[in-house]
Amino acid sequence: MKLPRLAVALLTATLMAGCASTSELNEVRSLAQQAMDAAGQASQDANAAMNAAGNAQACCQSNRARINRAFEDSMRK
Repeated sequence: MKLPRLAVALLTATLMAGCASTSELNEVRSLAQQAMDAAGQASQDANAAMNAAGNAQACCQSNRARINRAFEDSMRK
């Protein structure tokens, strides 16, 4: 009589431990998904920053060329 009760108790404990592990696994998956989403957003932000830096560099080069032309014109006069 004691053996079936012990077996039921062990089976219940095993199943509960399995559920806890599944719940923890789901939590880890959720955290991993959040990390992937954050990484994707960081990548998009980095791409936008690179585009802005490229635009700023192009503007700087254009301004430098204009200033150089103006300086050369003033030196000719």
